[in-house]
Amino acid sequence: METKVAAVIADISTKLNIDLAGIKPNYYTDGATDATVFSLANKYLVKITDLNTIRTQAEFLKENPNGVFQDLLCSDEELGYECFEFVDGVHYDGSLIDAKVATEQIAEIVRNYRKYPHEGYGFLNEEHVTWRAFLLDEIEYARRTIPEVSTEKVMSALEVAGAEEPEQYLMHGDFGTHNFLLENGKIRVIDPMPVVGDYLYDFYFALLSNVEIFTRLGADYIYGFFPERELSYKRAILTVALYVRMSRAATYDKENLPAYFDLYSAIIER
Repeated sequence: METKVAAVIADISTKLNIDLAGIKPNYYTDGATDATVFSLANKYLVKITDLNTIRTQAEFLKENPNGVFQDLLCSDEELGYECFEFVDGVHYDGSLIDAKVATEQIAEIVRNYRKYPHEGYGFLNEEHVTWRAFLLDEIEYARRTIPEVSTEKVMSALEVAGAEEPEQYLMHGDFGTHNFLLENGKIRVIDPMPVVGDYLYDFYFALLSNVEIFTRLGADYIYGFFPERELSYKRAILTVALYVRMSRAATYDKENLPAYFDLYSAIIER
């Protein structure tokens, strides 16, 4: 890997016309990705990863150049890397930003997603023919992780959420506080896993990534966003998003899983 990293750094130096001689990589590992991730001089963030990730992230960032997401500075498919600006922020902490301010910023981010007419729905380059098929796949995957949770209400919600094909947007796809950095009070977002579909799914997915946001504000306040959308549809999308987020917590956030169960009982099973 050292040889590969050296080749990547040399290529970045050439592409960006900068001198990186003697700069040692600072590696990051969190167990949540198979990529090799390191920073250079606190100016560049480099990922050595798979070809699909390189291509789909480049597509997302090309379609969403709004300053919220990291700038992609260069990449190389043959060497298998991408180089981003290094965001000098702190990871999201509910104590550092008011829940309402965070929610307003999250809503503004998804409002600015670009329309993306496409042949399918779901993770980019792994699309399903319909929006319903994508949501069903998400539910089935989650069911294997949290089999003790009844899916009766979720499947009913699916019939509402998947009744029509929504307008297509290219969304972040792993939109949540674990990928939020705060920079001067503003949310910056890293690590997209691009998804084609309805931006409401990303909106609820983000809010449900931190149970405290939802419990502090309550369902009625959150349903107040995007008043142009039907309340029944919003409830259905939130139900699916909560079920899927709960399954992610069972894998990546086990200490907060009981809080997800409580939220599910309070909102979905009431």
